[in-house]
Amino acid sequence: MDNCSIFLNIKQTSDGITDESELFTRGEFRYHNGSYFIDYDESEATGYEGSHAQLKIDEKMMTMTRTGTTFSGLVFEDGVRHFCHYGTEYGECMVGITTHELHNSLNENGGNIHLRYSIDVNSGLMTENEISIRVKM
Repeated sequence: MDNCSIFLNIKQTSDGITDESELFTRGEFRYHNGSYFIDYDESEATGYEGSHAQLKIDEKMMTMTRTGTTFSGLVFEDGVRHFCHYGTEYGECMVGITTHELHNSLNENGGNIHLRYSIDVNSGLMTENEISIRVKM
């Protein structure tokens, strides 16, 4: 059941080149057992058409699970590095996710999440990322 609008601004920097994209989609926003959940279907614009994304946000962390054509399970916790399963159209791998900044201002009416993190493979930096998510009921 779509009950909200979701706006994503995504900035990715690799080898000194920054790519920025914006995405608007409809999805579901809810609060359950102390966590906020944001669910939406991925599209061609994100490169994961045919997949479904679920964000689970609580006071200290955010997890992102992608299912469908690919599977990813990413954990974002401010100041912590997590090893995560990351699926792409080319295959699957384990990556390190180090969260540098996680701000959450969600409430029952929607709100914002801002996230800065880096992804490494075999301890070598792959990308620096910044995502801003706005949920509007």
